[in-house]
Amino acid sequence: MYAAHFAAALAVKGRAPQAPAWALISAVFLPDFVWIALAGLGIEPTVPVFFDDWSHSLIMIVVWATVFAALFWRSGKVIALAVWIAGLSHFFLDFLIHPARLALYPHSSAHLGWNLWQYGLRKSWLGVTRYWWYELATLVVLLALYVWFSRRSRLPLNLVAASCVTVIGLHLMSLL
Repeated sequence: MYAAHFAAALAVKGRAPQAPAWALISAVFLPDFVWIALAGLGIEPTVPVFFDDWSHSLIMIVVWATVFAALFWRSGKVIALAVWIAGLSHFFLDFLIHPARLALYPHSSAHLGWNLWQYGLRKSWLGVTRYWWYELATLVVLLALYVWFSRRSRLPLNLVAASCVTVIGLHLMSLL
């Protein structure tokens, strides 16, 4: 749900326009950055068994989001909270569709999520996967929140429109 992660960062940006966009985008992708690093070190292997508890479990996402948000504490509580919420959004988006259910904490026997990954890989009647449609629906909701919050925050309309077009374009590129 890469485009949806961008849309989540934008939704937070609309509510907290003073938060740096780069920080919000980094926060929403932080668990994936951690996963890449840990997979490279062999801590979170993908073969023979998929494992991402240290980067994507609920408790660890809270930890990663908290540590990253703490870096922005001196910028103000509002910005730190916005970065923290952006980081936490990763779990809720992955809760819907993820290759495996998300652990509560590393090596936990309790796993959370709808696990729609296999169902989402099936082709819909229009030829694209159901996953593509789920992400589109998520994008529409998150971008609507971004537009709503941005109007209240008085962000420039051309910036809001360009951001929405870019995220939708990223989603459309997944068709290629």
